[in-house]
Amino acid sequence: MKKLCFYGLILLSFFLSTKGIISAQVKNIVEMPIVFSIPAVALVDFAGSDKRITFIPGKGAEQIITPSTLDKTWINYSSIVDGKYTNSISVQITSGNLPADIRIKLEIGEDAGAGAGTMGKSTGITALSMYPREIITGIGSCYTGRGTKKGHQLTYSWEWLPPYDFDRSSIDSLEISVTYTLTASR
Repeated sequence: MKKLCFYGLILLSFFLSTKGIISAQVKNIVEMPIVFSIPAVALVDFAGSDKRITFIPGKGAEQIITPSTLDKTWINYSSIVDGKYTNSISVQITSGNLPADIRIKLEIGEDAGAGAGTMGKSTGITALSMYPREIITGIGSCYTGRGTKKGHQLTYSWEWLPPYDFDRSSIDSLEISVTYTLTASR
């Protein structure tokens, strides 16, 4: 019986001493806040079977379009913005000789829904000109995915305005450069 009491006291003292160690360890916890900062970044890419694209540092992406370009291009983007800013994408004609009696319209489809985040909103249909026109606005922190059927489909339509003379014109040789620029706005 003495042995049993002795072992009982040893177990009791062991239990009490470990409880003191455990509570001492709990009291030594340090909590530190961690703050992550991700810089604002925006990337634009194009996908499709007819995407003659050149990226121009500091200016945007230039695409060569012809009357056969039509609806073969998709614009993809990734964006990280500061909470008070959004990004937008604009387009303008930057080179080529577009006859006065031809107008090019660009229809920007809605986002295909393959990515996640705050996607930009399409402005619908716009006539291309030498001046920048916003085509996608309100881009927040998001990504559209990469490739065809991701992002926004770009559909070009060429209109012949009166007094266009089909006999004297060769539209097959027309090549127009359009530049897409991504900018931040508040």
